[in-house]
Amino acid sequence: MEARKAAAVALTILAYAFRILGIALCVLVILLCFPGVVNQLGLTGLTIDLSRALPSIIAGWGVIVSPFGGVFRFDFLAVAIVLFLLDFACARISRAIR
Repeated sequence: MEARKAAAVALTILAYAFRILGIALCVLVILLCFPGVVNQLGLTGLTIDLSRALPSIIAGWGVIVSPFGGVFRFDFLAVAIVLFLLDFACARISRAIR
């Protein structure tokens, strides 16, 4: 019984981590649409590092120039969607275990 509770707590913590990372990527996608904000916050290095961390099959896929002068990164958005799906799955499994 204690192992089930521990697994449920671990999955809940993992779900929160996935949710926070997904929200952070969504915020980054929005910020990248505005080049002035990117320059002021110094997000260029972070964006390059995240692009390198993505698998080569998805990295750079769906990069669209925004009307505001920045870029819309669909590859980051796709990863955020996957993180939200993992969050949902972990939360459901955690509830099922309890």
